[in-house]
Amino acid sequence: MSKPTDVMGTPLTEAEASLLAAYRGLEALLTDDLAPSVHANISEALASLWQAVNDLALTDDRPAV
Repeated sequence: MSKPTDVMGTPLTEAEASLLAAYRGLEALLTDDLAPSVHANISEALASLWQAVNDLALTDDRPAV
């Protein structure tokens, strides 16, 4: 199994992989049926994490918040 990479093809460090997993986890939570306030707070957290994920070029997507 190959190691995950960033958008440039560089293997992720353990910290980068953890950050990307947290980002993906929040994305997945937004698909659940949540109270409006919870959805808003998760969207805010996702947008904040995206800043770090984007700066490190871990993904080329943007959160749909």
